Amino acid sequence: MATDETVSPTRTGGPRPAGLVRRRTLMGGLAAAIAAPAVLAGCSDISSVSPARSGATRPRADCVPAASMGTYDNLAGARLVYEVNDRATRFRIEPGFAGQFEAWLAEWNALTGTTTRTLGTYGSWLADDGACDSWHHSGRAFDVARVLDAAGEVVSCHYDLWGADPDEGRLPAYWALAAGLHAHFAYVLTYLYDDAHANHIHVDNGISGSGLSGFSGRSRVQIQAVQAICTHLWSVGTPTTGSWDPATRASVRTVLDRLGLRGNLTATDVWQGFLRGSITHWADGR
Repeated sequence: MATDETVSPTRTGGPRPAGLVRRRTLMGGLAAAIAAPAVLAGCSDISSVSPARSGATRPRADCVPAASMGTYDNLAGARLVYEVNDRATRFRIEPGFAGQFEAWLAEWNALTGTTTRTLGTYGSWLADDGACDSWHHSGRAFDVARVLDAAGEVVSCHYDLWGADPDEGRLPAYWALAAGLHAHFAYVLTYLYDDAHANHIHVDNGISGSGLSGFSGRSRVQIQAVQAICTHLWSVGTPTTGSWDPATRASVRTVLDRLGLRGNLTATDVWQGFLRGSITHWADGR
């Protein structure tokens, strides 16, 4: 099955076609259907947000040409499938960012005891539209829509499809995935950020660069994640305010006590321990 199409760079990740909505296994023969390098759509300008909202100085992205990218049909052995048409596809990604993403995926597999076979995605590099307002333009962003192992779906990021009725443990799985991404990247946008991210999780290294992330009490996206992780992975109900308020700090202390961690999330080892401990807590209870 040839898939030589080039996807319009102006298209953002939208709802999957009706025939793909509840699919839990991929069409037969997809492994051989690797598309030619494509210009793929990500979050467009959604992914660049002011430093006041992110809690850290956020450098501006640069528009880079396709020729400066590496092309990938898999990351850490997991084949990449374009979520819009469910076809295996090559994606353009900046090699350093690809290496960071592979490190996250290898750790995810180790912590969860799974072997990721397929990643459904809305894309990585995004063609220059003159704005340079997204890390997709630099090839340093990726939109995760689904994670699948040999048995089928492990995590769906399609909150737009199941959010009203999150059966089968979808919310805990979603936030375990988000926890792992937050460990490796300081900028992770979920459905809590806005409706544009209701069908995928966006990650980029615009703040964290080549290192792991740290926690900031001024980062709305990180605080929202902490609140959701406490609620959905630890059953410690925490209002999703996006503020580092007393209720959130109390919930975090409860979880840290359960994990045997001392200190504050602003300490990198505590932040990383909180996130990784939350993943293994989820995996142990699956």
